Order: sequence, then C-alpha cells, then structure tokens
Amino acid sequence: MNYTLMRFFEYLLYSNVHFSVTSARRTPEQNKAAGGVPNSQHLVGEAVDIKPYGSTSFSKLLEAIHFFSDNVSPFDQLIIYPTFIHVSFCSRNRRQVIDKRK
Repeated sequence: MNYTLMRFFEYLLYSNVHFSVTSARRTPEQNKAAGGVPNSQHLVGEAVDIKPYGSTSFSKLLEAIHFFSDNVSPFDQLIIYPTFIHVSFCSRNRRQVIDKRK
C-alpha cells in the first residue's frame, strides 16, 4: 500500500469519519474474482474500496475524500458506486471522477 493511502486513512480516522475497507491490495487471482480490470490499481496497492460505517453518511465520506484531495494530496481516481467508493492515489493524480450510481 502506498504512503499517500496510509496518510489518507490516518486523515479519515483523525476526522472521525467511520468507514469499512471492502477491498485493498489484491493478487491477480483476487482481482479476477472481484471482476477487476487487468491493470487495476489494486494490484499495486494504489487503490482501496471503502464504504461508510456507523454514523458516517455516504455524503460525509465523499466530502472527506474531496477535502483530503484538495488540501493534502490529490487523488488519481474516484469512482462512486451505489454501495462503495473506489479511491486511488499515485503519481498521475488525474483527479478523475466517475459516478456509477445511476
């Protein structure tokens, strides 16, 4: 897992944002079983999938992700699914946002 992801988790914890990690670094076999793309950032520890937990709402989690990206380190990719959020950090920092809730 990369350093920026560790800082991101630390930020969420210090901000009292509750979340569960549903997927992080994957082996090629795990990635295939999860339906991941062959060049998934999960394979190199640059991406995590998280979902809100407890009193944290989906919108509060998204707000925290954007705050971290705007003020600490920009994300590379943010994909918003109906039940979880994929976020990745790497040297590209494309700030790509894809909303798949529809």
